[in-house]
Amino acid sequence: MEFAEDFFKKEVREGFEVSEMMKRAWAAELEVLMTVSNICNANGLQWFADGGTLLGAVRHKGFIPWDDDIDICLRREDYNQLIRALPEQLPYGFVVAGMYAKTERLQMAAEVPHLRVIADEKVWNFNEYMRYFHGFPYQRIGIDIFPIDYIPRESEMANIQKVIIQSGMNLLYNWNELEIAGTLEEVLNNYEKLCNINIKRDTNIRNTIWKLIDAVCSLYHREEADCMANYIYWIEKDEYKLNKECYKNAIMLSFENIEVPVPIGYEEVLRAEYGDYMIPVQDVADHEYPFYKHMEKELIKQIRAVGFEGTVEEFCREVSSGRLQV
Repeated sequence: MEFAEDFFKKEVREGFEVSEMMKRAWAAELEVLMTVSNICNANGLQWFADGGTLLGAVRHKGFIPWDDDIDICLRREDYNQLIRALPEQLPYGFVVAGMYAKTERLQMAAEVPHLRVIADEKVWNFNEYMRYFHGFPYQRIGIDIFPIDYIPRESEMANIQKVIIQSGMNLLYNWNELEIAGTLEEVLNNYEKLCNINIKRDTNIRNTIWKLIDAVCSLYHREEADCMANYIYWIEKDEYKLNKECYKNAIMLSFENIEVPVPIGYEEVLRAEYGDYMIPVQDVADHEYPFYKHMEKELIKQIRAVGFEGTVEEFCREVSSGRLQV
Protein backbone atom coordinates (compact mmCIF):
# COMPACT_ATOMS: atom_id res chain seq x y z
CA MET A 1 0.00 0.00 0.00
CA GLU A 2 1.07 3.57 -0.64
CA PHE A 3 1.01 6.23 2.05
CA ALA A 4 1.89 9.90 1.70
CA GLU A 5 5.02 10.78 3.68
CA ASP A 6 2.95 13.18 5.79
CA PHE A 7 0.83 10.27 6.98
CA PHE A 8 3.59 9.13 9.34
CA LYS A 9 4.06 12.49 11.05
CA LYS A 10 2.91 12.96 14.62
CA GLU A 11 -0.56 14.49 14.55
CA VAL A 12 -3.27 15.74 16.89
CA ARG A 13 -6.71 14.37 16.07
CA GLU A 14 -9.77 15.22 18.18
CA GLY A 15 -7.43 16.72 20.78
CA PHE A 16 -5.47 13.45 21.03
CA GLU A 17 -1.84 13.14 19.95
CA VAL A 18 -1.23 10.25 17.58
CA SER A 19 2.47 9.40 17.58
CA GLU A 20 4.64 8.58 14.59
CA MET A 21 4.95 5.00 15.86
CA MET A 22 1.18 4.62 16.10
CA LYS A 23 0.86 5.86 12.52
CA ARG A 24 3.30 3.12 11.50
CA ALA A 25 1.24 0.57 13.46
CA TRP A 26 -1.91 1.72 11.66
CA ALA A 27 -0.22 1.38 8.27
CA ALA A 28 1.09 -2.08 9.15
CA GLU A 29 -2.36 -3.22 10.25
CA LEU A 30 -3.87 -1.92 7.04
CA GLU A 31 -1.41 -4.10 5.13
CA VAL A 32 -2.65 -7.17 7.01
CA LEU A 33 -6.24 -6.08 6.45
CA MET A 34 -5.74 -5.85 2.70
CA THR A 35 -4.15 -9.30 2.68
CA VAL A 36 -7.22 -10.77 4.39
CA SER A 37 -9.59 -8.70 2.26
CA ASN A 38 -8.04 -10.05 -0.94
CA ILE A 39 -8.65 -13.63 0.24
CA CYS A 40 -12.24 -12.81 1.20
CA ASN A 41 -12.86 -11.25 -2.20
CA ALA A 42 -11.29 -14.18 -4.04
CA ASN A 43 -13.61 -16.59 -2.20
CA GLY A 44 -16.79 -14.53 -2.36
CA LEU A 45 -16.80 -13.89 1.40
CA GLN A 46 -18.26 -10.64 2.76
CA TRP A 47 -16.37 -9.02 5.60
CA PHE A 48 -17.41 -5.96 7.58
CA ALA A 49 -15.58 -3.40 9.70
CA ASP A 50 -16.37 -4.17 13.34
CA GLY A 51 -16.03 -2.62 16.78
CA GLY A 52 -13.73 0.38 16.94
CA THR A 53 -12.88 0.01 13.26
CA LEU A 54 -16.55 0.35 12.33
CA LEU A 55 -16.95 3.31 14.67
CA GLY A 56 -13.82 4.89 13.21
CA ALA A 57 -15.11 4.53 9.65
CA VAL A 58 -18.45 6.13 10.52
CA ARG A 59 -17.28 8.88 12.86
CA HIS A 60 -13.69 9.64 11.80
CA LYS A 61 -13.34 8.25 8.27
CA GLY A 62 -10.38 6.32 9.62
CA PHE A 63 -8.94 5.10 12.91
CA ILE A 64 -10.37 6.42 16.14
CA PRO A 65 -7.42 8.59 17.23
CA TRP A 66 -6.95 6.66 20.50
CA ASP A 67 -7.51 3.22 18.97
CA ASP A 68 -4.63 0.94 18.05
CA ASP A 69 -6.09 -2.12 16.33
CA ILE A 70 -8.30 -3.31 13.48
CA ASP A 71 -11.38 -5.46 14.02
CA ILE A 72 -13.46 -7.04 11.28
CA CYS A 73 -16.26 -9.60 11.30
CA LEU A 74 -18.01 -12.04 8.99
CA ARG A 75 -21.33 -13.83 9.16
CA ARG A 76 -20.74 -17.29 10.60
CA GLU A 77 -21.14 -19.14 7.29
CA ASP A 78 -18.48 -16.91 5.68
CA TYR A 79 -16.29 -17.02 8.78
CA ASN A 80 -16.16 -20.83 8.68
CA GLN A 81 -15.16 -20.73 5.02
CA LEU A 82 -12.45 -18.21 5.84
CA ILE A 83 -11.05 -20.55 8.52
CA ARG A 84 -10.55 -23.14 5.78
CA ALA A 85 -9.24 -20.71 3.15
CA LEU A 86 -6.67 -18.75 5.16
CA PRO A 87 -4.06 -21.49 5.80
CA GLU A 88 -3.89 -22.33 2.10
CA GLN A 89 -4.18 -18.85 0.63
CA LEU A 90 -2.32 -16.49 2.94
CA PRO A 91 0.87 -15.20 1.32
CA TYR A 92 4.21 -16.35 2.67
CA GLY A 93 4.91 -14.62 5.99
CA PHE A 94 1.28 -14.39 7.12
CA VAL A 95 -0.32 -17.01 9.37
CA VAL A 96 -3.44 -17.77 11.37
CA ALA A 97 -2.95 -17.42 15.14
CA GLY A 98 -5.26 -18.72 17.83
CA MET A 99 -7.42 -21.81 18.15
CA TYR A 100 -7.35 -22.70 14.44
CA ALA A 101 -3.58 -22.34 14.02
CA LYS A 102 -1.68 -25.44 12.97
CA THR A 103 1.04 -25.32 15.63
CA GLU A 104 0.96 -24.94 19.40
CA ARG A 105 3.29 -21.92 19.12
CA LEU A 106 0.76 -20.05 17.00
CA GLN A 107 -2.19 -21.27 19.03
CA MET A 108 -0.56 -19.76 22.11
CA ALA A 109 0.24 -16.57 20.18
CA ALA A 110 -3.44 -15.59 20.45
CA GLU A 111 -5.52 -17.30 23.13
CA VAL A 112 -8.69 -15.53 22.06
CA PRO A 113 -12.22 -16.59 21.03
CA HIS A 114 -11.74 -15.47 17.43
CA LEU A 115 -9.31 -15.57 14.52
CA ARG A 116 -6.18 -13.49 14.32
CA VAL A 117 -4.04 -13.13 11.21
CA ILE A 118 -0.49 -12.05 12.00
CA ALA A 119 2.89 -11.66 10.39
CA ASP A 120 4.97 -14.62 11.58
CA GLU A 121 8.25 -13.37 13.03
CA LYS A 122 9.86 -16.77 12.36
CA VAL A 123 9.92 -16.23 8.59
CA TRP A 124 10.49 -12.48 8.20
CA ASN A 125 13.92 -10.94 7.92
CA PHE A 126 13.84 -7.91 10.24
CA ASN A 127 14.85 -5.43 7.54
CA GLU A 128 12.28 -6.80 5.11
CA TYR A 129 9.63 -6.80 7.83
CA MET A 130 10.19 -3.12 8.57
CA ARG A 131 10.23 -2.11 4.93
CA TYR A 132 7.05 -4.07 4.16
CA PHE A 133 5.23 -2.78 7.24
CA HIS A 134 6.15 0.88 6.81
CA GLY A 135 8.82 1.06 9.48
CA PHE A 136 6.83 -0.65 12.21
CA PRO A 137 9.42 -2.63 14.20
CA TYR A 138 7.34 -4.77 16.57
CA GLN A 139 6.66 -8.37 15.60
CA ARG A 140 3.37 -10.22 15.09
CA ILE A 141 1.44 -7.28 13.68
CA GLY A 142 -2.06 -8.49 12.89
CA ILE A 143 -5.81 -7.97 12.89
CA ASP A 144 -8.75 -9.55 14.76
CA ILE A 145 -11.51 -11.39 12.88
CA PHE A 146 -14.81 -12.14 14.66
CA PRO A 147 -17.79 -14.30 13.73
CA ILE A 148 -21.31 -12.91 13.85
CA ASP A 149 -23.56 -15.78 14.90
CA TYR A 150 -27.26 -16.51 14.69
CA ILE A 151 -29.29 -16.42 17.91
CA PRO A 152 -32.03 -19.08 17.95
CA ARG A 153 -35.62 -17.87 18.18
CA GLU A 154 -36.25 -20.13 21.18
CA SER A 155 -35.06 -18.17 24.21
CA GLU A 156 -34.45 -21.36 26.19
CA MET A 157 -31.96 -22.62 23.60
CA ALA A 158 -30.26 -19.21 23.47
CA ASN A 159 -29.91 -19.18 27.25
CA ILE A 160 -28.37 -22.67 27.24
CA GLN A 161 -25.81 -21.47 24.70
CA LYS A 162 -25.04 -18.46 26.88
CA VAL A 163 -24.42 -20.61 29.95
CA ILE A 164 -22.11 -23.02 28.08
CA ILE A 165 -20.16 -20.20 26.43
CA GLN A 166 -19.85 -18.12 29.61
CA SER A 167 -18.82 -21.14 31.70
CA GLY A 168 -16.18 -22.11 29.16
CA MET A 169 -14.80 -18.58 28.97
CA ASN A 170 -14.63 -18.34 32.77
CA LEU A 171 -12.80 -21.67 32.90
CA LEU A 172 -10.20 -20.54 30.39
CA TYR A 173 -9.69 -17.06 31.83
CA ASN A 174 -9.31 -18.43 35.37
CA TRP A 175 -7.26 -21.48 34.37
CA ASN A 176 -4.03 -20.59 36.19
CA GLU A 177 -5.81 -19.51 39.37
CA LEU A 178 -7.86 -22.73 39.40
CA GLU A 179 -4.69 -24.75 38.90
CA ILE A 180 -2.96 -23.01 41.81
CA ALA A 181 -6.02 -23.51 44.03
CA GLY A 182 -6.16 -27.22 43.13
CA THR A 183 -9.74 -26.96 41.82
CA LEU A 184 -9.09 -27.11 38.06
CA GLU A 185 -10.02 -30.78 37.67
CA GLU A 186 -13.27 -30.27 39.57
CA VAL A 187 -14.26 -27.33 37.37
CA LEU A 188 -13.30 -29.29 34.25
CA ASN A 189 -15.48 -32.18 35.34
CA ASN A 190 -18.41 -29.85 35.93
CA TYR A 191 -17.94 -28.30 32.49
CA GLU A 192 -17.90 -31.74 30.88
CA LYS A 193 -21.20 -32.55 32.59
CA LEU A 194 -22.68 -29.26 31.42
CA CYS A 195 -21.68 -29.99 27.80
CA ASN A 196 -22.34 -33.76 28.07
CA ILE A 197 -18.94 -34.60 26.58
CA ASN A 198 -15.53 -35.93 27.61
CA ILE A 199 -12.57 -33.61 27.14
CA LYS A 200 -9.25 -35.33 26.53
CA ARG A 201 -6.61 -34.35 29.10
CA ASP A 202 -3.59 -33.51 26.95
CA THR A 203 -1.34 -30.55 26.23
CA ASN A 204 -3.93 -29.21 23.77
CA ILE A 205 -6.80 -29.15 26.26
CA ARG A 206 -7.20 -25.38 26.38
CA ASN A 207 -7.31 -25.14 22.62
CA THR A 208 -9.88 -27.94 22.58
CA ILE A 209 -12.08 -25.89 24.91
CA TRP A 210 -11.69 -22.78 22.73
CA LYS A 211 -12.89 -24.81 19.73
CA LEU A 212 -15.76 -26.26 21.75
CA ILE A 213 -16.94 -22.76 22.67
CA ASP A 214 -16.72 -21.67 19.04
CA ALA A 215 -18.71 -24.74 17.95
CA VAL A 216 -21.46 -23.89 20.45
CA CYS A 217 -21.56 -20.31 19.14
CA SER A 218 -22.08 -21.62 15.61
CA LEU A 219 -24.90 -24.09 16.30
CA TYR A 220 -27.69 -22.17 14.56
CA HIS A 221 -28.21 -21.01 10.99
CA ARG A 222 -29.77 -18.02 9.28
CA GLU A 223 -33.17 -19.63 8.71
CA GLU A 224 -33.44 -20.49 12.43
CA ALA A 225 -32.88 -16.95 13.66
CA ASP A 226 -34.17 -13.40 13.49
CA CYS A 227 -31.19 -11.89 15.30
CA MET A 228 -27.40 -12.08 15.21
CA ALA A 229 -24.61 -11.21 17.62
CA ASN A 230 -20.98 -11.58 18.39
CA TYR A 231 -21.61 -14.04 21.23
CA ILE A 232 -18.59 -12.85 23.17
CA TYR A 233 -20.25 -9.43 23.46
CA TRP A 234 -23.79 -10.75 23.84
CA ILE A 235 -23.08 -12.92 26.88
CA GLU A 236 -21.98 -9.71 28.65
CA LYS A 237 -24.60 -7.32 27.27
CA ASP A 238 -28.04 -8.54 26.24
CA GLU A 239 -28.70 -5.37 24.22
CA TYR A 240 -26.04 -6.49 21.76
CA LYS A 241 -28.58 -8.57 19.86
CA LEU A 242 -29.09 -7.28 16.34
CA ASN A 243 -31.63 -7.82 13.62
CA LYS A 244 -29.97 -10.17 11.14
CA GLU A 245 -30.89 -7.75 8.35
CA CYS A 246 -28.16 -5.43 9.71
CA TYR A 247 -25.65 -7.78 8.06
CA LYS A 248 -27.66 -8.54 4.92
CA ASN A 249 -25.17 -6.63 2.80
CA ALA A 250 -22.50 -3.93 3.00
CA ILE A 251 -21.89 -0.35 1.99
CA MET A 252 -18.46 1.21 1.52
CA LEU A 253 -17.09 4.00 3.71
CA SER A 254 -13.77 5.84 3.68
CA PHE A 255 -11.12 4.65 6.12
CA GLU A 256 -7.81 6.52 6.01
CA ASN A 257 -6.55 5.98 2.44
CA ILE A 258 -8.88 3.07 1.54
CA GLU A 259 -12.57 2.16 1.69
CA VAL A 260 -13.97 -0.55 3.97
CA PRO A 261 -17.31 -2.40 3.89
CA VAL A 262 -19.62 -1.72 6.82
CA PRO A 263 -22.92 -3.48 7.60
CA ILE A 264 -25.97 -1.87 5.99
CA GLY A 265 -27.45 -1.58 9.48
CA TYR A 266 -24.36 0.03 11.00
CA GLU A 267 -26.41 2.56 12.99
CA GLU A 268 -28.17 -0.21 14.93
CA VAL A 269 -24.87 -2.05 15.41
CA LEU A 270 -23.11 1.02 16.80
CA ARG A 271 -26.00 2.04 19.06
CA ALA A 272 -26.04 -1.45 20.57
CA GLU A 273 -22.32 -1.32 21.34
CA TYR A 274 -21.69 2.35 22.11
CA GLY A 275 -25.03 4.07 22.74
CA ASP A 276 -24.72 7.64 21.44
CA TYR A 277 -21.81 6.67 19.25
CA MET A 278 -21.21 10.08 17.62
CA ILE A 279 -19.93 11.54 20.92
CA PRO A 280 -16.19 10.75 21.17
CA VAL A 281 -15.02 9.18 24.44
CA GLN A 282 -11.26 8.86 24.86
CA ASP A 283 -9.34 6.00 26.45
CA VAL A 284 -11.93 3.23 26.31
CA ALA A 285 -9.65 0.48 24.96
CA ASP A 286 -9.86 -2.85 26.80
CA HIS A 287 -6.11 -3.37 26.67
CA GLU A 288 -2.97 -1.36 27.40
CA TYR A 289 -2.43 1.47 24.92
CA PRO A 290 -0.36 1.31 22.84
CA PHE A 291 -0.38 -2.46 22.38
CA TYR A 292 3.37 -2.52 21.72
CA LYS A 293 4.35 -0.55 24.83
CA HIS A 294 5.67 -3.61 26.70
CA MET A 295 8.09 -4.33 23.82
CA GLU A 296 9.70 -0.89 23.69
CA LYS A 297 12.50 -1.49 26.22
CA GLU A 298 13.68 -4.62 24.42
CA LEU A 299 13.66 -2.80 21.05
CA ILE A 300 15.78 0.03 22.48
CA LYS A 301 18.22 -2.55 23.84
CA GLN A 302 18.48 -4.15 20.38
CA ILE A 303 18.93 -0.77 18.69
CA ARG A 304 21.80 0.11 21.00
CA ALA A 305 23.35 -3.34 20.46
CA VAL A 306 23.77 -2.60 16.74
CA GLY A 307 25.38 0.76 17.53
CA PHE A 308 22.48 3.07 16.66
CA GLU A 309 22.35 5.99 19.10
CA GLY A 310 19.30 7.86 17.77
CA THR A 311 15.68 7.62 18.85
CA VAL A 312 13.38 4.70 18.09
CA GLU A 313 11.54 6.90 15.58
CA GLU A 314 14.80 7.81 13.82
CA PHE A 315 15.77 4.14 13.71
CA CYS A 316 12.44 3.22 12.10
CA ARG A 317 12.83 5.91 9.45
CA GLU A 318 16.36 4.78 8.59
CA VAL A 319 15.56 1.06 8.34
CA SER A 320 12.26 1.45 6.48
CA SER A 321 13.94 3.69 3.91
CA GLY A 322 16.75 1.18 3.33
CA ARG A 323 19.42 3.61 4.53
CA LEU A 324 20.22 1.36 7.50
CA GLN A 325 20.59 -2.46 7.57
CA VAL A 326 20.63 -4.36 10.85
